[in-house]
Amino acid sequence: MYFSTVVKLIVDDHSAQPLSGVKVSLHDRDTFTPDDQLGTQVTDANGEARFEYTSDDFVGIDDRLTGEMPDLYVTVEGHDGETIHSTRAETVPNLPQKELTVRLSRELVIQHNLAAGA
Repeated sequence: MYFSTVVKLIVDDHSAQPLSGVKVSLHDRDTFTPDDQLGTQVTDANGEARFEYTSDDFVGIDDRLTGEMPDLYVTVEGHDGETIHSTRAETVPNLPQKELTVRLSRELVIQHNLAAGA
């Protein structure tokens, strides 16, 4: 089965400014085995990154037991390559979302210099 998910990265304030040039990764959360990384992209001028993957990229024992749909979450990297934000705690089980909007606090954006003028 083929899937496509767009991750949109924005500042969590009244501006909802898109964050471009930020590295994001899409993952399938698992319980019994390590999570599957479905790809890494850099957000475009609209703050978006598109991921395309198939069930072969994530179906394992977890998915066979709980349903063969991905449990998607996003991680965001700072310029130093370290994970500065994860949506793993907000993962919705067995739902192949077509779009995931990730909101980063203005403070986090400024702290990691993720957007000019933020």
